[in-house]
Amino acid sequence: MRGRVDIFYIACLAMGLVGVVGTLVVGEVGSELGTTGGGDGLPFLNLTTVATAFLGIGVGGGAATLLGFGTTAAAVTAACTALVLVAVTRGVLLPYLLRQQGNSHTGRLSYIGLTGVVILSIEPDGWGEIAFTDTEGNRVRSRAVTAEATALPADSRVYIGDVDEQVVHVVSIPDDPHTGLRMPESN
Repeated sequence: MRGRVDIFYIACLAMGLVGVVGTLVVGEVGSELGTTGGGDGLPFLNLTTVATAFLGIGVGGGAATLLGFGTTAAAVTAACTALVLVAVTRGVLLPYLLRQQGNSHTGRLSYIGLTGVVILSIEPDGWGEIAFTDTEGNRVRSRAVTAEATALPADSRVYIGDVDEQVVHVVSIPDDPHTGLRMPESN
């Protein structure tokens, strides 16, 4: 009986390690368990949580078995270790990581309205590169596209009007000597 218990904890430990390391390398894949596409499943029950629980069962139960605990005591230790590990990852680590992910997305949206300088010419149907300083004072280089009919040469000043995952959308700033565009005279 004891051999089967040891193998069970080793198997849980291995499955948990594979799941957690896989999540770290590949990232979260798929939807929450129990959802039907509408997001009505249990919000905390996903593959990473299950892998973390298996890891806790394997570590707690294996350690208890090595320390000479009985089968019941080892099972209780395994369950408690799994609960603590899931609570720590879901309650402490996950909110921190989600906050960091939210900061990076908000940071990219904050580029809208900034001005920059073209460092690699932007063709009308292609892309180029601009450099600018973000709202936190960091120097940023980004791929850029424009909807203008003429190319934006290097060293011309541009305004960032929109962003998406890969590029910033820019327009030239009138009265820039590099673009040759001028503001119309008014009365």
